[in-house]
Amino acid sequence: MSRGGPGRCPGPSPCRTVKGMSRHVTIRLDEEFHERLKARAAALGTTVTALITEVTERELDEDRKNFLSGIEEFADHWGYFQERFGN
Repeated sequence: MSRGGPGRCPGPSPCRTVKGMSRHVTIRLDEEFHERLKARAAALGTTVTALITEVTERELDEDRKNFLSGIEEFADHWGYFQERFGN
């Protein structure tokens, strides 16, 4: 919960956002990890912020989780499919 002060929301209540507005989040990274992250973002032609946002959105995507779960189940039964239907 943010309180008033420099760079923070004024007043004693937490910050509120209007739908569609972005939020600022601060995370701490060790120097080596941050350098690796910057290098990956540069190689992909994007920013560190955009890369973190993309990876986080992907992690929170329920459809993706369901799809990956289905792949795992299919992989568990791959031997059966090969025996039953061949290569």
